Formats: sequence, C-alpha cells, structure tokens
Amino acid sequence: MQNMPEKLRRALAEKEYVATPGVGNAMHAMVVEKAGFDFVYMSGYATSLTLLGWPDVGLLTETEMVTNARNIARAVNIPVIADADTGFGNAINMIRTIEDYEAAGVAGVHIEDQVSPKRCGHLAGKNIISLEEATGKVRAAVSAKRNQDFLGIARTDAVAAVGGGFEEALKRGKAYAQAGADLVFCEFPTPEAEWPQKIAAEMHKVHPHLPLFFNYSSSFDWSDSPLTFSDLAAMGYQVIIVSLACMRVSLQAVWDYAQDMIQRQDRAEKDFERRLKGHATFNFNQFAGFPQIKEKETAFLPTEEVSKKYEESIGYFADRK
Repeated sequence: MQNMPEKLRRALAEKEYVATPGVGNAMHAMVVEKAGFDFVYMSGYATSLTLLGWPDVGLLTETEMVTNARNIARAVNIPVIADADTGFGNAINMIRTIEDYEAAGVAGVHIEDQVSPKRCGHLAGKNIISLEEATGKVRAAVSAKRNQDFLGIARTDAVAAVGGGFEEALKRGKAYAQAGADLVFCEFPTPEAEWPQKIAAEMHKVHPHLPLFFNYSSSFDWSDSPLTFSDLAAMGYQVIIVSLACMRVSLQAVWDYAQDMIQRQDRAEKDFERRLKGHATFNFNQFAGFPQIKEKETAFLPTEEVSKKYEESIGYFADRK
C-alpha cells in the first residue's frame, strides 16, 4: 500500500508547485486522477452541495465529511487533501477528526479558525475563535498524527472575518506555523494580487522555508486577474487549489443539458451522444472500472457461473466496445 502522505511530500519537494481542481465526490476525483494531476482536493462546499444539496454553512457532520473523504481516497491512487472544517468542535474533537481522516486514507487536511458552525470562507458572516484556542487546536491536530508525513494545513479566515483584518491574519499564520502546521493557508476576500503577496512576504521573514497554501477559488471572477499559478509559486505558495472547480463545471454542464432536453427532447440526447463519441469519458462503463469487475469474477467465481452470466445475457461486455 502506497504511503500517500509521503508521495505528496515528494511531489512538493520535486515541483515548483502542485495545483488541482477541487472535487465533491469520487467520480470527480477519478477524472482528476486520469487527467494527470498530482493530487485530489476534497472541497467542503462541493461536498455539502453535491451530497446534501446545502450551502457550506457548517451543516455537514464529521462522519459525513470523513465518509466522503474515504470514498474519494479509495477511488484514486493519488494523494487526497481534504477540508476538515473546524475539526468539528474544540481541540479534543480535533484529535478525533485527525485520527478519522488519517484512517480514511487521505494524505492531509486543512483546519480553520472559524467559530462553529463555520461557513465557506468567501461568504459573509464569519467569526473567528481566539488566537489561543486556535493555536491549541493546531497543536492538538499535530499531536494526533500517526504518520508524521501526514500534512496538517492550518487555515485562517481572519482577513475577512468579524474582528479580523490583515494584521490579525498575519499574526495567526505565524502562530500556526510556530505550533507545528506543515503549511499555512490564508483565505483572501478578493482576488487582488497584493493580499497574497503581502502575507507571503511577511510570513517568510519569520518562517523562510514554510510552504503556503492558496485557494484560487472559483467563488471569485478570475477572468480579468493577472495573477497566475506561477506568480503564486514565486511568492511561496506551493499548493494551489481551485476549490469549487469540478462542482461548478458539473453544475453548468448538467444545467445546460437539462435546459436543452426540455426544449428539444430526444434531439438533445442524440446530439449529446454524437458530441461524446471519441471523448475520454464516452465509454463510462470502462471509466467506472467494469473490466476490472469481470476480471475478478473470472478469478474468483466458479467458471461455469461466469460463462453462463456472460453468454446468456445481453448488455455491455468488458472486452467489447
């Protein structure tokens, strides 16, 4: 079994930066892996909306989040970083949270300093816990790691929270690094380049080799921003996520198809099938792994039973197009 935290650390050591689109479920994660990315990021908002149909306002439980993370980690052979919200309680709850995520097979998590129930960092109405409590939760998370390669990422929402601001976020970032966080993650209220540049410069005065984590969030309109992944990497942001990417791409695609089908009925499906031919996901049974299921049936079920199943039934065959 691969050591996924070690694999992720190796990628960080070998590359200028690693970037990935955020996912909400195992199918998204499989696409990300097959596309060639180094790791998967499980988004809390994407989990909440795709799993429960709710916005990211702290309604998901620890069990629901860990279960989704486990399903995602099981579906891919690349490392998974997962959103662990606030640790679902105080520092003692944080210990259980880290243990559960690590047991689920993820390579690392990010935890945040919002008051519970928390909300997406780009929504209004955020409150943060005291620095002392937040630092204690970071230390608790570090203490709970069994595999020391497991990445603990400490996030602060202080920049855009009640009673926060730039200086508060900077103070917290430094404190979380001092408490043992492997990476520091600051959520920014706007996509303007000066915010991440200022935080990175000040953080590296105290912790010059500390890798930083950046959310190139599709909550914002980045279409006119000059800020590139390479720009961020030059500032010291080694892990970059587009947290809502797969959710929003899927949402748009399903909406457009549904609207087309309402208007054009069967012609919408026929045209979709024509466009899909030759696409990497055209054979979705193959993508899902049905050939591997047949291989296992052949290896472990009675030979006569397998032969009868496939010779006397009609449908998709793993060895046929």
